[in-house]
Amino acid sequence: MRQASRVASCLCDFDSSVASVRAVSRFLRGRSFGGLGVVPGSARLADGLARLPSAARRRAFVLAGQLQSARPGLVSGLRAEDLARWITSQYGPGPYPAVFVGAVSGAAVHLAAAMGAPVLPQTFLVPVRARLDPDQPRAALEAGRALGRHMAGVNRELSLCHMHDPSQDRAMLVRFMYFRFKRLQLGPVLTRFLEQQLAPGGTIFIVDCTLRWPMTVLGDRHRFQFGALGGMPAHEYANGSEEIARHLAEQGSPVRRWEGPPPDETYPEAEWGYDDALTADLRALAARRGHPVRRITIGEPEHLSPLVAELHRWWLRRLGRPADRLLVESYNQWEPYWTLRLGAVPLWLQFTARSSYRLLESYLERSPTGTYRRVDVNLFSNGLRAVGQVPAEDWDILAGRFGTEGGGTLGVDRRAFPEDIGSTLRWGPALAAQPERYPLPPRLTVEELDAFLDQQRGTEAARLAPFESVDEGSP
Repeated sequence: MRQASRVASCLCDFDSSVASVRAVSRFLRGRSFGGLGVVPGSARLADGLARLPSAARRRAFVLAGQLQSARPGLVSGLRAEDLARWITSQYGPGPYPAVFVGAVSGAAVHLAAAMGAPVLPQTFLVPVRARLDPDQPRAALEAGRALGRHMAGVNRELSLCHMHDPSQDRAMLVRFMYFRFKRLQLGPVLTRFLEQQLAPGGTIFIVDCTLRWPMTVLGDRHRFQFGALGGMPAHEYANGSEEIARHLAEQGSPVRRWEGPPPDETYPEAEWGYDDALTADLRALAARRGHPVRRITIGEPEHLSPLVAELHRWWLRRLGRPADRLLVESYNQWEPYWTLRLGAVPLWLQFTARSSYRLLESYLERSPTGTYRRVDVNLFSNGLRAVGQVPAEDWDILAGRFGTEGGGTLGVDRRAFPEDIGSTLRWGPALAAQPERYPLPPRLTVEELDAFLDQQRGTEAARLAPFESVDEGSP
């Protein structure tokens, strides 16, 4: 029990991987995710936080970051199998018809929930307590070098990337370092879970996000990533721009561009990219136990979203439900339970940046199955207006333009966004307050998924996220 508590103390509630495991595991027990730390009265608390002055909301984000971080001494004792035991402890005994392993995607969260399948993320964030200047990435690298070298050395099954993004993560970087671990081998705990809990003939889905990022190599399986997927490409972090200069001026920074450490080569992106080293163990287990393996290849995590949205629309109509309401979610604020209880179609966006806005707009313009009666959008707040971020008003206008009977932001205080620290407390209650209700549907089967995919051949959604069979033979 003490070890489990120590591991939980090293994890981060708002990490996309932790949130995906919690959301799916709760759904498989017939419960809503509820967001992060939601309790009775959370919506009122969120509204109270939103009414604070901007400076106070910013300080609240910093405090939240400090509370989420772990002392270096605690982190130094963390081991790969500790993380694996935390994952498997979240799920019941099964058996499960399928499992989703690899990169995190909110669309995969919804697909896994629909199929009654657990998600086993490859990557986890461990926030290490530190006081940093977000605009000094080279100093941040040095601050984390010794602990990172130790952690990579004692965890041979993992790679470690110290990620530093002074745009999107600025509010948190002043209190902790982002250590992201990727599992390169299954290890005994996950192997035993798959052998015991995956049903005979159950499918292993590998979520393969091919996104890569330039990194500085610090040692064997130890790297530093400056910048991250979001509002701008890697070269803009490295070379600067007028938009970055304006952003830094707005933040009161003395610099107008960042001086990051020179990268050595590209690797799978720290939070979202899939390291294919894990595939060898998955294929070996599949061959040994007779499990089919399917690879879902996506360039960015939200590229799976249009296909999963259309799948839900197809599935809901087969169940005799209208499928005319779209719920747009962002970052870790996904809610598969209420999505299905409301008979809604989920479309998940990785961030509130321009690229995600364009993906939603393109989907609404080109949806092959017609318009939506209502389009509701939830926005994740990261504590400041990051480079490339789209204002809440623009999301409101977009939703209203395509919802034939209305829509807009839901569970969001538009005046406080992106410093709406209570947004994660408000999303679940906002859905639970909606009047529509349906019983949870029976599980979506692999056969139904394949029937849908056959109909989707040649579409843009299928091109963005192809499902391919993998040879089950030994690698």
